[in-house]
Amino acid sequence: MSNQPIYVYGLIRAEDHQPLAVRAVGDSEQPVNIIGSGNVAALVSTIDLPEIMPTRRHMLAHTKVLEAAMANGPVLPMRFGIIVPNPATLLRVIGFRHQELRARLDEIDGRIEVALKASWDEQFMWRQLASEHPDLAVSGRTMMGRGEQQSYYDRIELGRAIGAALEERRTAARLQLLQTVTPFAVQVKELTPVDDAMFAHLALLVEKGAEPSLYQTVEALERSNDSGLKFRYVAPIPPYNFVAVTLDWEQHEQAPRR
Repeated sequence: MSNQPIYVYGLIRAEDHQPLAVRAVGDSEQPVNIIGSGNVAALVSTIDLPEIMPTRRHMLAHTKVLEAAMANGPVLPMRFGIIVPNPATLLRVIGFRHQELRARLDEIDGRIEVALKASWDEQFMWRQLASEHPDLAVSGRTMMGRGEQQSYYDRIELGRAIGAALEERRTAARLQLLQTVTPFAVQVKELTPVDDAMFAHLALLVEKGAEPSLYQTVEALERSNDSGLKFRYVAPIPPYNFVAVTLDWEQHEQAPRR
């Protein structure tokens, strides 16, 4: 490669080197190359921009490169937008930490990340709440016949009671889901739900051989007529939530060469 800046997607084992027919971030005409230092290699492409904006097109291209590489072996994904001044600098950083990086790659070999978001059908959720707490339903109907000013404080109390009941149900559903999926995973991380209907947002590190059984279990939960559950299941994806690799290339760029 030339001595110009490079965009870094992630790290792989040197022996998993396979050509990748995917589009590069920033310039779809550029090839994605693999450069190595010892038994660790990096997925990179030449770039002539000082920074990459996190547009959907660029972020999708970044993910596609990592997904393609995962077909050949474990990948340590880098966060989106990493640009290194030149290949030599990156290789020095990798060489300095190659034992640690290789150990991390071997640790996640044969494992993938699964993203699982769980929510309720909204109508089902309110029906269940009314069934489990009939007193709340009665209170709500009673207030409908009263003026807004007369029932002001009662409405506040009812809102608090409904909120507490929903939180109790969310907690119970989350714990039940965790109990169901945890046996399939090497490691589970709970992430922040992105909306009120979502009661669980999980990242699971899973052995590839166990993933089909996990998927079938989640699918069976969703098909259950009385569950009211909706899932968003995405796999395989790079293990972003289970590796934290940062490369301090600026320090090595300034260090004297020997």
